[in-house]
Amino acid sequence: MKSPLFYILVVTSLAATTTSAQEDTNKKWELGLGVGAVAGPDYRGSDEYRSFVSPIPYVVYRGKVIRSDREGIRGNFLRTDKYEFTLSATAAITPDSDKSDLREGMPELGSTVEFGPSFNINLTGKDFSHGWQLHIPWRAVFAIDADESGYIGSVFQPQLVYRTKLDEWTFSYRAGVSYASDDYHDYYYSVNEKYVTESRSYFEASGGYSGWNNLVALGRSFDHNGIKTRLSFFIRYDNISGTDFNKSSLVKTNDVYRGGVAFIWVIK
Repeated sequence: MKSPLFYILVVTSLAATTTSAQEDTNKKWELGLGVGAVAGPDYRGSDEYRSFVSPIPYVVYRGKVIRSDREGIRGNFLRTDKYEFTLSATAAITPDSDKSDLREGMPELGSTVEFGPSFNINLTGKDFSHGWQLHIPWRAVFAIDADESGYIGSVFQPQLVYRTKLDEWTFSYRAGVSYASDDYHDYYYSVNEKYVTESRSYFEASGGYSGWNNLVALGRSFDHNGIKTRLSFFIRYDNISGTDFNKSSLVKTNDVYRGGVAFIWVIK
């Protein structure tokens, strides 16, 4: 069973990512309960997909330095309308990877928590809630609830981000490229001698280019007779063609799709 912190990270990544309008309120805290669903492959390159549904807590905190908002849980050490320097954490669920046929007999993959700094530049908007931005994050990645938990490498993911309002909905779009350390790629794609089979050959992954991606997310708030709720969802596409690790026998496709939805009842 995942820890409460893990679910908080997941829901702030899913629900709060799409609600940049939250920045317009003066409320310091928002607390709630809801349900979230995520669907995706066991890992990028796998053609085996799983889904995950769970009740989730909802926590938004808008302090001067520490915040949980559209970027997950983060600390603002430099924040103006044009520049941000933050430390942030986010999470991704890998449900039931022990059922993977491609990795049968290999260690189970874990869900991940990422933590690290990001330098963000506002390119066109009046602030970071609207317009185009450049985000330059580096994050250390930790696997949890797996056969081999702990630090598994790092990722560098420069990306362009666009945010705007579409009537009552907040809309965000991200497009970027990824680079990862050799131990990160090794965690997912290397095949040691003891795990070689007739259909799975030896492979040693190296670091470097890790593919490109884009993501679309929508979210909005509702207030009906004093009952406040939020609805958010996203879809993400990754492409790993041109990477070194797609030569691994653990890779069956270069096209990767993920999606998720969260419905939250805001209690306070």
